[in-house]
Amino acid sequence: MPERPADPASLQRALNALQAAHPELDPLAALVLLALDEQPPSENGVSSALLARYLEIEHALIRRACTTLEEAGWIRTQPAGGASPALRVCWVASL
Repeated sequence: MPERPADPASLQRALNALQAAHPELDPLAALVLLALDEQPPSENGVSSALLARYLEIEHALIRRACTTLEEAGWIRTQPAGGASPALRVCWVASL
């Protein structure tokens, strides 16, 4: 994953713009979408554990946000495999 933006103000602007365009998104779900949007396209998606480390947010909260986003049709998830609680997260609808 790329490093987080050095300018927190730019992240805040992006978050505000996304929530203005999609007011149904809670802040954490919007952050997850912004983080996914920064990733190169991949058939395998992105690990929810990697998203948690990237955003420095508890993995359980990222999984919850992913569940909300999947129910809303933004993403699809599948188990990462093995005993890991991680999910593979893939876009369904892009920003």
